[in-house]
Amino acid sequence: MKKLNIILVIILPLFFTSCIVVDNTPGPNGRDGDAYFGVDYEHHAPYSYWDNNSSIPYNPILGEYYFTRPGIYEFEYFINRHDYWYGTYEVWINRGGVGGPHGERGYDGHDTYLMLICDPNGFHEHRDNWRVNENEPLVIEKSDGNLNFKITIQKGNVLTRPAQQPKFKRDLRSF
Repeated sequence: MKKLNIILVIILPLFFTSCIVVDNTPGPNGRDGDAYFGVDYEHHAPYSYWDNNSSIPYNPILGEYYFTRPGIYEFEYFINRHDYWYGTYEVWINRGGVGGPHGERGYDGHDTYLMLICDPNGFHEHRDNWRVNENEPLVIEKSDGNLNFKITIQKGNVLTRPAQQPKFKRDLRSF
């Protein structure tokens, strides 16, 4: 019996040290990308600009990107005292990737940037140029890898639709 106990004391630890433990616990997801939005112009600065995105300050610097949250926001910009373009824009974020096996972290989502160009002939985004039929709303949607946005735009004037209080108003004294 003593011999058997000695054999067990020697063999049993060897048995447990030869076991391989496989850990398939997934790692953490990657970081979601950030979203940035800005307003600019190419030919003529807008007379005024308004949107309901609380991330865009009053008197924003035209051409600058501002950190924003994802969502659907309303906008309008005047090209003169009477005529303006209005609609919505939607901002997405790119989600981080799912964590991999053995605790590997997922890939980080890419940041998104949307710079909207406010010109007299219509609203467009800086990577593409769309022109709009004044009598119909136009929906511009792009979902291509890291480029994700949606814009709905229509032309209006102060006689057909009440306007919002602008966040930005061009200083006409300098002209």
